[in-house]
Amino acid sequence: MRLFAANGFHATTVGEIEAAAGLQPRRGAMYKHFSSKRSLLDAAVRTHLDRAASGAADISAVQLGAMAEGDSGVVRAFVDGLGRWFLAEMDDMRDLTRVMEHDGERMADITSEVKLDIVDLSYRTASSLVAIIAPNAHDPDAVAVVLLGALVALRRTTWTFGTPPVGVDDNRVLEAWTELALAWLDPHLHADSNWEA
Repeated sequence: MRLFAANGFHATTVGEIEAAAGLQPRRGAMYKHFSSKRSLLDAAVRTHLDRAASGAADISAVQLGAMAEGDSGVVRAFVDGLGRWFLAEMDDMRDLTRVMEHDGERMADITSEVKLDIVDLSYRTASSLVAIIAPNAHDPDAVAVVLLGALVALRRTTWTFGTPPVGVDDNRVLEAWTELALAWLDPHLHADSNWEA
């Protein structure tokens, strides 16, 4: 994926892939494992899709009962942990993101699958959490987009320019992000005590 991200899918040669994998270049070793460069990319994308599905399932399985009790320390740790997890997932997706930006128009099937099963899945999962935590929230989807969008902007700016916006590191951003999320959630935390434990 690193080569596809750096050079573009079409510009990356099979010989470069083989050399990067520690194989003898241009000897056909890649074809013992994958039928084509595209099947190699498909397998790499599948790995990302599987990880996203697993992560979303893990988050959806979190027991939110302690938050129903209004335990602010539990809520703070949970929100902060989600932010950190999301940034780590974005870091793991950096090369795939670059491939989608570089070659996505020529690979509409992969682009659609990544959009639906990774990008939108992240927002849907966050929206579901918002709806559980704040059952009276007007528009959980929009709240999820605003909350996650801030972290996406942090990562994308850092990737593009090599440093985070105005030099603010992850810890500072996550502290502010958690405070903002909690400020929005606070009026809703006590609005409904019928959460599933």
